[in-house]
Amino acid sequence: MDTQAPKHARVMEHLRRLLRGTAYPAGSRLPTELELARSLQVNALTVSRALRELVAEGLIVRRRGSGTFVADRQAPPLLPGRHLRVGLLWPVSVRPERLVQSWWGALTRGVLEAWNLTDVAPSWNAPGEATFTRAVWDAPARGLTLEALGEALPVHPRHPPLEAVRAGRFDALITANVVEQAYLESLLELQLPTVLLDYDDARCAGRADQVCVDPLDGYRAAVQSFAKQGLTRIHYVGGIIGAPAPSETLSGAALTAFVRTHTRVEPDSVRRQHAYRVAMDELNLPVREDWIHRLDVGACEAANLAQSWAQQPDTERPEALLCFNLAQAEALQQACADRGLSLEAAGAAERLPRGAAHAIRIDGVELGRIGAALALARLQQPHRPTVRVGVPTRYLAHTEGLTESVNAKERV
Repeated sequence: MDTQAPKHARVMEHLRRLLRGTAYPAGSRLPTELELARSLQVNALTVSRALRELVAEGLIVRRRGSGTFVADRQAPPLLPGRHLRVGLLWPVSVRPERLVQSWWGALTRGVLEAWNLTDVAPSWNAPGEATFTRAVWDAPARGLTLEALGEALPVHPRHPPLEAVRAGRFDALITANVVEQAYLESLLELQLPTVLLDYDDARCAGRADQVCVDPLDGYRAAVQSFAKQGLTRIHYVGGIIGAPAPSETLSGAALTAFVRTHTRVEPDSVRRQHAYRVAMDELNLPVREDWIHRLDVGACEAANLAQSWAQQPDTERPEALLCFNLAQAEALQQACADRGLSLEAAGAAERLPRGAAHAIRIDGVELGRIGAALALARLQQPHRPTVRVGVPTRYLAHTEGLTESVNAKERV
């Protein structure tokens, strides 16, 4: 060590040697400034200056209220020296099974991949611990805490409580398919860097980045595929969703009855219907208003619609269905088959088809990765213009879906 160097530089060099060794592995907590000052026999101001410079070099991360941690050299902090808290807001309750088996889980996995958190085990709060559900990925060595918040289990507001978001003291927010406009307006009033995943609305332009599903490529290819088979009576089946619960006291049978009787068009369904119309128009195929349907994915609704088609003459029945999602396509195709009707069907989904329907693939993980990149870019450049990113869909014929499914199993 250069004995002529300033005292804080000598302290820095000493700490660098410790960090390169095995005494303090990535993620471990360093002694406090006072403890370091005593052990090195210097004053606390010298230690504080040395630590600030090590923070700037990205070797350590200072976490408010928790201390100083050794940074991970293999997965360095997103912002050198700074510990970030990011809130990921779900429109449903956050549960372990949903992380691997749901659309919101796919979006979350994309964020985790983008930020090197896939090897961090989350902690989950138990039902009843709070008025909302939560999972936390805490990585001090990477300067990051990701906290997924969801609605409370007994109620159905389709978003986590705004008070929980405020209490999280987040540096940035990412919403995962939250579509309640009034809630989003309140959220944006917090004036935090915000990315809206799987949401596209001009009312949020200029205040948040948006990453949405662009349905045109996939739906166009599906219509083209059906047309090549000589099918021209191609119907569109849109989706509906239940309205959020009007009160936190509404639960049980009353909540179920309310959701069933208070429905609205799913926002993405409108964009997919537009893509269907564009594709039909490009091929000069007719679209009649009675070819546009909207229903939930329940078996009862599918059976009723299929029964109405079974009562029509052969020349009036649909030959193919382009659905809001793959679950609709599969349910309607099966309901028609039960009545002796054969038709092609395709719908959008993150998963592969289970039956004869065709998938219009949506890469939820890719949406999550893009959302994570935009959130980081907003933190690095707070004043850059907001952007809207559309992630294309991809049509898979049934045989392609089977091949992709087999390949996925072989990779596992």
